[in-house]
Formats: sequence, C-alpha cells, structure tokens
Amino acid sequence: MIFIVDDDLLVQKLIDVELRSIKIESMCFDYGEDCLNELSLRPDLIILDYIFVKGSTPVLGGLEILRKIREYDEHVPVIILSGQDSGNAVLDLIKLGIEEYIIKDKNFLGRLKEAVLSALTPDSTS
Repeated sequence: MIFIVDDDLLVQKLIDVELRSIKIESMCFDYGEDCLNELSLRPDLIILDYIFVKGSTPVLGGLEILRKIREYDEHVPVIILSGQDSGNAVLDLIKLGIEEYIIKDKNFLGRLKEAVLSALTPDSTS
C-alpha cells in the first residue's frame, strides 16, 4: 500500500491511476495530518507533496510532515513531489532520508513511476 499525500485532487487521481495500472494499491490523503493519523497502517511507501494550502487554515508543510513520519518510522521510503525547484529545501529533505525529489512538470508521472518501482524493489545485493 502506498500513501499519496497531495492537496491537488487531480494530481492525486493521476498518481492513483498510474499506480493501479501497475497493480499497486494506494490510499489518498489531502493533507499530511490525515496521513499521519493513518501511519499505523504501515504503508510501503509515501508520496508526499511539499507545499500544502488550505485557505486560511494553517496546515503542516511537507518538511514538517516528513519529520513526523520519521519520528514514527525512520525507514519508510518517502518520495517528495513539488512544484518548486529549491536547492535548500531539497538538501533538508535529503538529510531526512527521502528516496527522491520530483518536480511536478509534464513528465513527472513517468519519473514517479520509476522512483516508486525502484523504492519497492528489494536490493538484490543483500
């Protein structure tokens, strides 16, 4: 099971359809707080947006959510999606052990699919 955490419902649907096409089950969440409440389900991987907007209601950003995920499970693979290419943000995320940082451009689904399959494939050298 893969968690998809993105406040853009279209992005959620695109990713969900792509994962189902390769026989991977997913669960979608609009905000990180919702995902955090379900970590006991032990996802195999989390696809996490970097920036969340919810009107005037404050919500956690991707970095804060990732920190809380790491407090709960330091080993679950996390792939970050973002509409921005910020070097400082990427560095902070890498320090927290993300698998991949993918910019949401016209080719992001293909790169995401490759990153998901790579993250879920057991290391053959073990």
